[in-house]
Amino acid sequence: MPHTTGTEELEPVERKAVSARCGHVKRRLVRGEPIAGKLLEFALDTISDEAISAKLQAGERLSEYELHLVVDVYLLHKKLGAR
Repeated sequence: MPHTTGTEELEPVERKAVSARCGHVKRRLVRGEPIAGKLLEFALDTISDEAISAKLQAGERLSEYELHLVVDVYLLHKKLGAR
């Protein structure tokens, strides 16, 4: 059995699913809406900042800077990493 590093390309369907989830998170956060359930789990797995994660779990609105980090850094990195 070959050793995997976790950086292999995802199947096209999986890539599309990651991209769609990123879009759902982005839209809800930009509108100031809380995220919950599986979408919250996905966001928390994507975001490495503890303060932002705590705000998402509490359903609090993110600051402009935090929103920028999530949308333009964390989600973009996740989306590009799925390719």
